[in-house]
Amino acid sequence: MIKRIALLFLNLFESPFPIDALIADRYKIITHIGAGGYGHSYLVYDLVFKQKKVLKALRLHKRMTQIGRSDFEFEKELLNSIDHPGFPRYFEGGTFNKIPFYTMEFIDGMNFEQLIFSEGRKISEKEAFQIVNELLDPIEYLHNHKIIHRDIRIPNVISDGEKIRLIDLGLGRHINLETAVQSTMEVNIRKEVNCQADFYGLGHFLLFLLYSNFTFPKHKQEKSWEEELEISNPGKHIIRKLLQIEPAYEHCAQIRAEIKNVYLI
Repeated sequence: MIKRIALLFLNLFESPFPIDALIADRYKIITHIGAGGYGHSYLVYDLVFKQKKVLKALRLHKRMTQIGRSDFEFEKELLNSIDHPGFPRYFEGGTFNKIPFYTMEFIDGMNFEQLIFSEGRKISEKEAFQIVNELLDPIEYLHNHKIIHRDIRIPNVISDGEKIRLIDLGLGRHINLETAVQSTMEVNIRKEVNCQADFYGLGHFLLFLLYSNFTFPKHKQEKSWEEELEISNPGKHIIRKLLQIEPAYEHCAQIRAEIKNVYLI
């Protein structure tokens, strides 16, 4: 309770950088994109390289703890280590008024939260699995480099009209022998540092895509996704394995093989 009150108090005194503000004598704020648990994200114009970028600055309550500052530095280094078109490119880091920040590639597109809830996009079963199949590529890259994303959700997956991109490595972690043990408690699956944590997130991401085509009835009892959604049995089988209702997948190649077998992608 004390921690929540302190967090609320700090957030009241924290305000985003204003529009047109000049950060580090270089980055002009175009707009405030949003705020996550760790940082405020801004669309900026880099006056040196004459291009748009995304600037992420560490939030006040995270700056006040060593863990928060260390985790932000780790996120920055993690993104900088990645060389894959499925992720935004890292550019440079710095500080402004003692606020740590870094910049990365601006992806001109929409995340799936915007596409579904703001744009009203309807996604069929086949299209949903095609999207997931494409998303497996950057996920597999991370896993091959012993990295777990741990935050695969509709706000963190962007479509630029041609490619699917995965963003926000704030919860990303390296796999080690101590953290690679699979959880048996559903409440902790997302927090684990193993491949199944990402597969679990992928399963819920897939359900969000499929529910975009679902009309919620009025005044009717809520049912499980298996009862509400009209999905083929092979599709249900894949989702059940992603959500660990059935024995979980061990690696991305298994998921990709089953999707291709069913949907001929």
